[in-house]
Amino acid sequence: MFPIQQITFLNQWFSDVSQAQVASLGIQGGFSGAVIWRVSLEGRELCLRRWPQSHPTIDGLQAIHGLLLHLGTLGCHIVPVPLPTRDGKTFFVNEDYLWELAPWMPGQADFCSAPTPAKLTAAMHALAGFHLQALSYTQGNHGRRVARSPGLGERLEMLQTMKQGELEWLWKATRAAEGSDLREMAFELLEGIVRSLDSVKRKLEQIAGTPLPLQWCLRDVRHDHLLFTGERVTGLIDFGAAAVDAVSGDVARLLGSMVNDSQECWLAGIEAYAEVRPLSDHERQSIVGFDEGGALCSAANWVRWLFVEGRAFPQIHALHSQLIWLRDRLQAIANRPTASSLRPVWKPVPHSRSADGEQESRWMHT
Repeated sequence: MFPIQQITFLNQWFSDVSQAQVASLGIQGGFSGAVIWRVSLEGRELCLRRWPQSHPTIDGLQAIHGLLLHLGTLGCHIVPVPLPTRDGKTFFVNEDYLWELAPWMPGQADFCSAPTPAKLTAAMHALAGFHLQALSYTQGNHGRRVARSPGLGERLEMLQTMKQGELEWLWKATRAAEGSDLREMAFELLEGIVRSLDSVKRKLEQIAGTPLPLQWCLRDVRHDHLLFTGERVTGLIDFGAAAVDAVSGDVARLLGSMVNDSQECWLAGIEAYAEVRPLSDHERQSIVGFDEGGALCSAANWVRWLFVEGRAFPQIHALHSQLIWLRDRLQAIANRPTASSLRPVWKPVPHSRSADGEQESRWMHT
């Protein structure tokens, strides 16, 4: 049931909401804590989102909405351009939460359950097309420029912090926790970090200082953010982390989530992207740094959130799947014969599903 108090929020956009049909989808914004409802009103399918209190800020959401509006004016039909409220804004604030309403994008995030070369190509073409259209968007003094990548710099700083004692601190915090399968998984993540930390850190030290073209990027684009209708991309969603960085970070993030460690698929994906938006040699070199550095930093973050900060994540199946994926990626990175090569393993393995449709993992939380 949708609370009457919240359905009245639609009055921010519509004068009459008496015929609105609303279905709660719960926490669907990844692990950020965003809550989503699907709304049917006036013959339209819409998405009502309540952003978490911690992110984004009002200024941040204004910039993100500015990007989406900019893309809309350029004819980009795969992004959810926010609807203006009756007073001309694109969101409103209630009890420290930011609320927005946007079109419900068609399609299914089904790449990992049914991967094909055509879908991979379509995904990379869509990402490159987004980057080309976003290139002309500027917000304040933030926009197109050539400089060091903030994302590579952040990854290198995190790895240096691990070397200076944080990794040992994470080990101690995990050992002090009550025994569980989740704790055992954290140990595997920490072991994976140890195996690759020095080599990945050296790689980032070599490339993090190289100036790269910077522009507005997604920064957290994953396979479940691309919606497919057949083998066409019909939706690109979740812009909560959008900011200025190098496009190679988006390429690495998306390919890492879609094809894991298949060298054949990585090369095919990069070339498909470059067909639409060419990549310089420096940009190509930075893709591996973004990918490997991101995997190590992500693993450390999860251990910190779970065993130092004690955060709770209600999406238990998604959490299991994410940690298993990270463990396997860390193992693959550690086993690479050279610093820059990828293991030739053909296509990603679809997640197994239980009878009720939930994703299953090979270990269970206790």
